Amino acid sequence: MHRILLLSFTILALVLAGPTGGRAAAAIQTKAPYAFLIDDNTGTVLLQKNADSSMTPASTTKILTAEIIFRELTGGRLKLDDTMAISANAAREGDAESGGSSMFAQANTRVRVEDLLRGLLIASGNDAAIALAEGVAGSEASFAALMNKRARELGMTRSTFTNPWGRGDAGQKVTPRDMARLAAHVISTYPQYYKYFGETEFTWNNIRQLNRDPLLGMNIGADGLKTGHLAKSGFGLVGSAVQNGHRLILVINGLKTARERASEASKLLEWGFRALNHRSKT
Repeated sequence: MHRILLLSFTILALVLAGPTGGRAAAAIQTKAPYAFLIDDNTGTVLLQKNADSSMTPASTTKILTAEIIFRELTGGRLKLDDTMAISANAAREGDAESGGSSMFAQANTRVRVEDLLRGLLIASGNDAAIALAEGVAGSEASFAALMNKRARELGMTRSTFTNPWGRGDAGQKVTPRDMARLAAHVISTYPQYYKYFGETEFTWNNIRQLNRDPLLGMNIGADGLKTGHLAKSGFGLVGSAVQNGHRLILVINGLKTARERASEASKLLEWGFRALNHRSKT
């Protein structure tokens, strides 16, 4: 009888907590200074650590850049076969702190939107991000204004953007909860384009690059989104995986190495799926 009452109160608490208030019963620790894990099917939060604190997104910024391009494609204002110019700025720009990332697009050429998307999301190309931003809005600054407008429309109320590729500007800040919200929106709204996040490699200018998402090769149901790294903010990841029809979305940031990022991300996702299985049996 006591067990039945306890279970009833637990279920009631989850309902009253709303879509972001529930927690898995079992505890888990993470080395990540920032972490947010959510069951995308129900909105139940399984883990949160500094979920509403500001952090530097680094290249996970490119998820919002991609969302704006996906929206343009869906609205018919862009086509995958359209081409965009690679400016000298796009070709040379990079992040001096971490060595930058590039799809190796050449200045004064034109590249198809679909190839730029692959360069953006698989190779994490800063050049691709800038070319897309300049192609849509005329400049990085104008595109950043679009990013902030779109972020507000998506409910990312604690995030601000100053550039499309993840440069570590002081004004470029997000929260783990906002990034999970963005990821959930992209996955549900653009299934025809979300696939690019999960492609494992991309070759451009005769240079083959592997997807930087370490979860894709771990056989845990991971199917995409984005890594990020800056020297001042550490290693981060926005990732998603599906098992038995349940999708989890994970945001972590501030880890010390790429290896630590990979191990913490896989650990948290595997724990999350176990927690869901445990809950379904109780």
